[in-house]
Order: sequence, then structure tokens, then C-alpha cells
Amino acid sequence: MPTQTTNDKPQFIKIEFHPNDIVLERYRILDRLGTGGMSSIVYKAEDINIKNDDFLPNKEKYVAIKVVNRDETWKENEWIKIHNECVTSQRVANKKNIVNTYEVSKINNGNTIIIVMEYIDGISLQQHLEKVDSLNLSEAIYYFQRILEAIKELHSFKEKIIHRDLKPDNIMLTKDLMHVKIIDFGISSVMIDATLAGDRKIITNEESIFGTYPYISPDWKKLKRMPILERQKLIGLQFDFFPLGVIFYEMLMGEKPFKANKDNDQSIFDMPLKYDMMCISDINPNIPVTIENIIFRCLACKDSDIKYRYHSIDQIIADLDNYRNDPQKSSFAKLLKPNNERTLQLSNAFNVQQQKLREKFYEQHWFYWLTFTIAVIILVLIVILAALHELK
Repeated sequence: MPTQTTNDKPQFIKIEFHPNDIVLERYRILDRLGTGGMSSIVYKAEDINIKNDDFLPNKEKYVAIKVVNRDETWKENEWIKIHNECVTSQRVANKKNIVNTYEVSKINNGNTIIIVMEYIDGISLQQHLEKVDSLNLSEAIYYFQRILEAIKELHSFKEKIIHRDLKPDNIMLTKDLMHVKIIDFGISSVMIDATLAGDRKIITNEESIFGTYPYISPDWKKLKRMPILERQKLIGLQFDFFPLGVIFYEMLMGEKPFKANKDNDQSIFDMPLKYDMMCISDINPNIPVTIENIIFRCLACKDSDIKYRYHSIDQIIADLDNYRNDPQKSSFAKLLKPNNERTLQLSNAFNVQQQKLREKFYEQHWFYWLTFTIAVIILVLIVILAALHELK
């Protein structure tokens, strides 16, 4: 039987399941997989209506079930938005690199949402990065390309779906690490073009900030100061482009481009508005300038840098394809924003010179040249001394 726990407001009973519990009269809980966005709990379950020898198309015996319990702090319109966007995820069926959502239901007097999804036998990109720290260039491009393909599917709908919670935790890799699946559409936005002139309108409620702070576009900083009705005009594709840049950077560098004292510190919004990401090629010469420029354009937030922003996912894909088709061209590329024009965070992690000072002296290039020079001098002295000895 599911466990029910209560808080200070008894109308918000929180539901948890245990192995062998039956959910929606169809799914048997097998195991608890972990937690997801909005303090949700994710379980692995099996569809008891499908036999082991049943191979009907589009029928999966194993599913993932996400349980979202209403929090006492959520307003009614926020809860309605969460449910509506869970339903929105059902529109994204049989799309490349996007997890399928089979069913969305409400239980517990409407205070618990049950989302039945495709089960991915693998690990998240976050878990993978925790194991390997960072990826080489070809690996990072391989995953980034597939993430872009998924976002292109979302942005290609007539009513564009902006994911708004892109992060390594919401990117699943199959067990063989060859396939990518984007998950968790619980806080996505739906955007339509209101006129042929391209005026945008958000048809989902955007009254509150949701997401994971290091990956939320700093454009939210502007939204907080605007009337609710005016916010709709500002929300756009940049809310997916910014986290794409953070993720690509993180895959290559093993850390985020901007940092606050804590990941949940709202001051992280200020960092991309005040500072620039460090010059990647100064830290890792194996990263081409072309790739760095892609990341820079995704992250562009300063007023002086907004002109560099991408306007569509197709532009990002085109830049990545141009590099993949002719990597040698990158050697002639120039940084969109030169290093001497960048303002870096006063932190070792973001100061190139301090970063170099942190390196062990015997790992730096000058140490090898100094050692070589000293060895040559010693060898010359030995030859000279030997020659003098012969003359005596």
C-alpha cells in the first residue's frame, strides 16, 4: 500500500509507493529509482497488462513512474501549470532523443500527479560526468549534437515547447552510453507566434521561477522586475539556449562556467550579467575556437553581448555541423570576444593566470624547457672539460 505522510496542511497528503504496490490499477512498483524535479519521486514499474511474450508495437513492459506531490507553498495556478505541462509532455511522442510519456493522471484529491514514462535503462549525464569528470571533444560533440536534435523537435512544434529545465540530471544515457534521451517536461513553457511579424505569446502561466539555478537563463532576473503580463514578451528560446551552453561547457571542462557560493544561491543569476566565461582555449588548447564561440553565443547575457545570441536551434546546429564538416577551419577562427575584453570572476576557477599558478611547477611547459636547457649546458660543460683534460 502507498505511504501517506502529512505536513502542517493535512489537505496535501504526500504519496509514496513501495515494491509490489499497484499504481493506476495497471503498474506494479518494482523499485525506487531516485528523486526528480519538483521534489518528485521516480520508480521503476512493470505493466501487469503486458505478458512476457507480448511484443505488441509501442508497448513497453517496464516503465518509469514519476510521482509529484503538491507542495504547501505552491499556489493553485502554479499547481495547474505543473499538471498542464506534464500533459504537454504527452505531445512529444516517438520523437528522437526525447523520452516518451504514456500517461498523466491525478490522484489523492488532485494533489498528486502520476506520470508514466518510458523506462531508460542507463544513467544520467550528471552521473556519467561524476564518474569521468569531463569528456573529450569528440564525446562532448556527440552528446551535444543529440541534445540539440531533441531540442529542435521541441522547438519545431507550431506551439513551441521550451523545456526550461535542461541540465545533466535531465539527460539520460542508455547503458551503452550511445543514446540520449531528454526527460522531465514538468516546468516547460508553450510558446506560439501571435502574428506573422513574430510576436510571441506564452500560453502557459509564468508567474514563478522554476528550474535549477546554475542552468536558468539570467533573463529571469529581468522578469522578476516586470509585471506578470509583460513577462510573456520576454520568455523565449534563450531559456533553453543558456543551459545548452552551460551543459556543453560542463562536458568539456568538468565544471560550470559561473559559480555562486551555493548551487541554490540566487546570486548565480548575477554572474553571467557581470562576468564572462574564461577563455577555454587558454586552459585546454585542444578545444577549438569554433566550439568556444558556440558556447559563448549560448551564454551571451551581457547587454553588450546579446547581439551574439542565437535566434534558433538551427543556427546552433549549423555552427556545430560547420565544425564537424571541416575541423581545420577552426584554426583560422577568432574569438567573438577576445580574452582581453573579458571580465572574469575573482576566483581561481575563472582566472586564467591563477589557474596556471595552481598547476604543479613540474607540469608546466617552462619546467620542461628549463630542464632541457640545463641538461644541454651540463652536457656542453662535460664536453669542454673532457677536451681540456685531453690537452693536458
